[in-house]
Amino acid sequence: MPDLHVDNVSFIYAGASRAVLRSVQLTIPAGEFVLLAGPSGCGKSTLALALAGLIPSRIAGTFEGHVYLGSQEIGTMEVHEAAQHIGIVFQNPDEQLVHLDVESEVAFGPENLALPHSEVEQRVATSLAYTRMEYARKLEIFALSGGQKQRVAIAATLAMQSRVLVLDEPTSDLDPVGTQEVLSVLHTLNKQYGWTIVLVEHKIDEVVPWVDRVLLMDAGHIIVDAPPRNAFRDLTAWQRLEVSVPQMVSLANALPDVFQHTLPLTSDEAYAALAHSSYSTMLLEHAQRQSAISVYPDQASAAGTNHVLNWEQVGLSYGDKKILQDINLTVQAQDWLAIVGANGTGKTSLASLAMGFQAPTRGRILYGGKPVVAGQISRQAEYMAYLFQAADKMLFTASVEQELLFGVKHQRGRKQRTQQPYTVEKLLEIIDLTADRAANPFHLSHGQRKRLAIGALLARYPQALILDEPTTGQDEGHARAFLQFLQSLREREVLTYVMITHNMGAVAEYANRMVVLHNTRIVLDGSPGYVFAHTDELADYGILAPPIAQLHSRLCSGQAPQVSLSVQAFLQALQSIEAHS
Repeated sequence: MPDLHVDNVSFIYAGASRAVLRSVQLTIPAGEFVLLAGPSGCGKSTLALALAGLIPSRIAGTFEGHVYLGSQEIGTMEVHEAAQHIGIVFQNPDEQLVHLDVESEVAFGPENLALPHSEVEQRVATSLAYTRMEYARKLEIFALSGGQKQRVAIAATLAMQSRVLVLDEPTSDLDPVGTQEVLSVLHTLNKQYGWTIVLVEHKIDEVVPWVDRVLLMDAGHIIVDAPPRNAFRDLTAWQRLEVSVPQMVSLANALPDVFQHTLPLTSDEAYAALAHSSYSTMLLEHAQRQSAISVYPDQASAAGTNHVLNWEQVGLSYGDKKILQDINLTVQAQDWLAIVGANGTGKTSLASLAMGFQAPTRGRILYGGKPVVAGQISRQAEYMAYLFQAADKMLFTASVEQELLFGVKHQRGRKQRTQQPYTVEKLLEIIDLTADRAANPFHLSHGQRKRLAIGALLARYPQALILDEPTTGQDEGHARAFLQFLQSLREREVLTYVMITHNMGAVAEYANRMVVLHNTRIVLDGSPGYVFAHTDELADYGILAPPIAQLHSRLCSGQAPQVSLSVQAFLQALQSIEAHS
């Protein structure tokens, strides 16, 4: 398999004034697994499109330089020819799914290569097995969750057997276990079959253990290019760009006496260094004392009476298929509730019932003590707002400014709960799109479009926000800035958030409560510190706790009633225990 060469490539999108790629020079040897990281809008996705040959052949703009696969220039290939050598998986699976059912979608590419029917069948079966989607072979695409659609898109690309695979945040809609399964598939393709993998991702902690090389981009340039451990020796560029680094790297920097000769990238590596240290002994003894004197209930519903949302004995079925059963859930004013669970467990269905998008099959939902009536969405919209997982579907004007202005104009007639309404200028500042106020929303990056959709919702001052994967596609800096803004807004306005997410870092840092859905029911309900202490149980439910929580639990032999949710909290726990020893 030939190498990939990027020779002095620059690119400006049609209608834009700024270059997205600037003199990029890069060689990716055949069979290498590369992580491409960087903040939103830095050029990662554009470089991925250039590697796949869609720039400049299918996307308008000013292109300079060359991209080669071996000695052949990719830009000169026809799309069907390039697809036999290089496959691409996009951020949004809806952008590349064209058939009604899963089997037809995965078979479409091989069929267009005029392969024998037996070969097409074999490729479909293998690709669905790799992505754990065999059970969905006969299902219709529209009935799948966002994460399931992403697996189908990956399976369809694998079926082409292109040998070079470019993936633009393929796990953005997958649960943590699903993410690990996809990464395992990519690892197998790379190590056993020699596929070249180029992976654009914000999930640094999850991805780094699998890759051979890390590239960090900034403003169209590659500024870090090294093997994983070397890439994180100097964190200056990562911190400046507010791009996440592995939690264990941050821990190692804070405990140089323990990690003198190694830089751990995973909780397993950190555990190996800490397991026989005095820190481990102190944590275990402290956990045993806390377990003996503390009682942590498995239900965390607040005892107050200021209920905002109630699900009472709620069930939901589609025909014979049960989606939700026996859901009893109360959300208090100013709660930040995270709903987590594997793909397809009914998270979005649970939240959509609160907006009246559909009626429950059984039970009822109350908002402020009054029943939510299915279909009366405009009534619910007076108090609540819903950020959809596919935020692009919420954008409909010709510029960023007009999107925000629509929301600002519709503040009129509402009871304002702030001393000063937000202006378009303030919202642009909050979502970091001031320089793009005149831009067409669909010329923005995926993360930027997500921020714009959130800004448009915030302009209306809802009392409660339902956030369906609000951080998907955003780098750590932008995700953190938004979550911090939402946190301050919640405290000032007494807002209530219901957040559906696979981002366990966001849950750990911002939610005061989380529920875990599994097999149509709520199986865990409590504070994040309590729920994440159940690391083995969570893994069975398709959830992986943040690495620092996994490490804390393991050092305590699973006996900690609550675990640390951040590196800083873990270090503070060590200091506190040491001071009282």
